[in-house]
Amino acid sequence: MSASGGSYERLAAALDALPHGYPKTSSGVELLLLKKAFSPEEAALAGHLNRKPETVAEIACRAGMDEALVRATLENLVPRRLVLRLDEESEDRYRLGPFMIGWYDANVRLLDKEFAELGAQYLGECDGERIFSPRPGLLGVVPVRGSLESELLQPHEDIAAHFGRHERFLVRDCACQREQELRTGQGGRLPIRRCGFEALPPQTPLSENVLDREEASRLLAELELLGLAHLAYYGYTEGAETAQFVGTCNCSGLSCNVLRAVTQYGLPEGPQRSNYRAVIDPDECISCGECIERCPVQTIAQDQEMKAKVRRDGCIGCGSCVIGCASEAIELVPVPENERFDVPHSMAQWEEMRIGQ
Repeated sequence: MSASGGSYERLAAALDALPHGYPKTSSGVELLLLKKAFSPEEAALAGHLNRKPETVAEIACRAGMDEALVRATLENLVPRRLVLRLDEESEDRYRLGPFMIGWYDANVRLLDKEFAELGAQYLGECDGERIFSPRPGLLGVVPVRGSLESELLQPHEDIAAHFGRHERFLVRDCACQREQELRTGQGGRLPIRRCGFEALPPQTPLSENVLDREEASRLLAELELLGLAHLAYYGYTEGAETAQFVGTCNCSGLSCNVLRAVTQYGLPEGPQRSNYRAVIDPDECISCGECIERCPVQTIAQDQEMKAKVRRDGCIGCGSCVIGCASEAIELVPVPENERFDVPHSMAQWEEMRIGQ
């Protein structure tokens, strides 16, 4: 498989053509990031892919490459999520995977300080609005348990139902915190093992990262009490056939790259907001400031009377402030019908919604 000098440029352009985006920078750091993560041969092949799922034969024909080598290279890229494989009864098909949430997150767990530094540089220099601001967001906010009446929960918000459906759950390290630790050499104050909670087959042996139902639910409750927000995956990313809850990142505004789009980079949008917004009753507020500390997007502040007040247009509806309020002065209120977000049922639908918004 030959790899020309323009392989990485071609791949960067192909990634930027996806609805997720991978915009250029003046420094060209986006190319350095790709060169760190992927070989020239891998980049040469992946640059021929797009968001249309294709067979190995179709890809090999267009790229002018041997089918056996194309299949082997594609399969090598699937775990690193530069390539997505769609398993079909007739024949597997492959398509290009996104930058975020995709190959970048997968490779943070595999690579080193240089990769983490390049990623941080890229996110600081690129046009973040191309990545974060289009709706639907890269991840969707789901209210933490106890912050919303159960009768209001939609399937993609029902964490209890997820735990009820399965017996084993995968919990993994937070990629964003791992990135920060690689860059700074220092650990964070929050537990690093806090993301995933994805279902596994019931016969999966228990381990440090494979928990049973009781352990998984207890760990998630501990994370909720720490003030972490649930930025959940859309169901199709884990093979669900409906828009149900399938797993979540548990995010801090200090480390999460998606939340930092708002808190650090000053963008109007980060994750896809939930269908609820926090409302504080000033008569019940005791001015303790706990909700201000817990808000992951810094959208709660004290007014002139020292009462906490939510800036509605900044609230993501995570519910972290609700469960942390000792005086029960805060509740989540459904947004009007014209503001509701309908969760996509497939990657194709998500991409079409994002293109058409």
